[in-house]
Amino acid sequence: MGKKPPLPPWLEHAALVKKKMKDRGFKMADRVQICTHCGEYAEETWSLKGGQGLGGRDICACMNCGWARSWRGQGAARLLEEPFDLIGFLGIAPRG
Repeated sequence: MGKKPPLPPWLEHAALVKKKMKDRGFKMADRVQICTHCGEYAEETWSLKGGQGLGGRDICACMNCGWARSWRGQGAARLLEEPFDLIGFLGIAPRG
C-alpha cells in the first residue's frame, strides 16, 4: 500500500484549532459562510471582546483551505491582518 500524503495543517488540526480558540475565550460570532477563496461552506468567524467591551479581536478562518484574516481594535483605527497565520497565532506546532 502507498503512503498517505500529509493533510494541510488547517485540516489536520481543525478540532484543535476550535478547542484552542475556545480556550482563549473566542466565541463563534456568525454562521458558517462561503469562503471567498475556495468556495466551500467552511468559513467560520470567531470573536473576542476586549476589556469593558472595547476593542477585542475578530478572526475569520476557512476550515477547508486555511485562509484567515483578523481584525483588532474598534472604530476607524481597527487594524486588518490579511492573510493571518491562525496556526502560528494559536501556537500549534506542525507534526513531524
